[in-house]
Amino acid sequence: MNALPAPTASSRLRGELARFLLVGFTAVAIDFAVYRGLLWLALDVHPAKTAGYVAGAAFGYFANRAFTFRVGARWHPRELLGFLAVYAVALAANVAVNALALAVLDRGEIALALAFVAATGVSAAMNFIGLKLFVFGADAAPAAAPRAGAAAGDSAGARTTLSLVIPCYNEAANLPLLVARLRETFRDERVEAVLVDNGSSDDSPAVLARLLEGQSRIRSVRVEVNRGYGHGILAGLRAARGEVIGWTHADMQTDPFDALRGLQLFDADADPRRLFVKGRRHGRPLGDVAFTVGMSAFETVLLGRRMWDINAQPTLFPRAFFETWREPPQDFALDLYAYHQALHQGLRVQRFPVRFGERAHGHSHWNVNWRAKLRFIKRTVDFSLRLRRELRERPA
Repeated sequence: MNALPAPTASSRLRGELARFLLVGFTAVAIDFAVYRGLLWLALDVHPAKTAGYVAGAAFGYFANRAFTFRVGARWHPRELLGFLAVYAVALAANVAVNALALAVLDRGEIALALAFVAATGVSAAMNFIGLKLFVFGADAAPAAAPRAGAAAGDSAGARTTLSLVIPCYNEAANLPLLVARLRETFRDERVEAVLVDNGSSDDSPAVLARLLEGQSRIRSVRVEVNRGYGHGILAGLRAARGEVIGWTHADMQTDPFDALRGLQLFDADADPRRLFVKGRRHGRPLGDVAFTVGMSAFETVLLGRRMWDINAQPTLFPRAFFETWREPPQDFALDLYAYHQALHQGLRVQRFPVRFGERAHGHSHWNVNWRAKLRFIKRTVDFSLRLRRELRERPA
């Protein structure tokens, strides 16, 4: 297995610019909505423009820190001061360009839109350069690649054992592909896969029995009644034998081989007992990325911890960390719970890029349409509010 390649400076810059533009379009939409709303309420144009810009900037700060530049360092007051300085200069340029354009073009609807575009373009360019060079750039270096010789099949180096839990609910059509991929990649004696038949009502039990006959590093656990995504994962984690445990999905949108790449990070780390490893997805539809940006920003603000791509897979951590959990959620909020607990307990969170592809068979059990997304949002928000209340009630 090869070590993860470090991205070049040019590819990293292109990625940052693309992410900055995505965040920027979202911030502009917020900016413009606030701006026009205040104009409709008869506020003068310059205060309205300032208020819209500030609203977009607040979103831009959290999204650019977590998503665009992927800052790994803890927050420091100097960062906020640098951010305020960059945005103050850009704000002055934004208002000045907007005023100049309106003076030249008059105050019609087309003029308002053209002035807005010109002002936003100038300030956006200033913001990217300022954030890159003076605010987030120093902390945005990529994580170091694992050292050579720490691959899952290597006999040298640390010999951390891994148990990867894969919850399967009505995935009979995907199971042959999944097991074939596991047999191809999980060859090292120190790794195992635990497939959780999470109360499936299709042919999954029979398919698993046939596919896993004679397998030593791929086994299954049966949950008789489906009580949620998280419940199935927790059942698998309790049955796991590895020093490092975690989970990924059965739908083949994420390659189980990614877990072995994550294991390299534990092998390469000086203190793997304090490490939390999680994938960072790429190759997703733009609508799903926008959804992730919004949820990440919301959870970051609500819980006071920088969080990004919360539902990315795989999720890997030491067994000792799992043993500290108290009343984890039984549904899709388990991803949020594990991520937040890692940050709350001071584990070092290390991310690595994983490709997120199309499902091989069937359909998602939650990401079906925007109605399903709204139900997911409601459940997640309810859990997040409960988690915040519990954190406030804990004795200092």
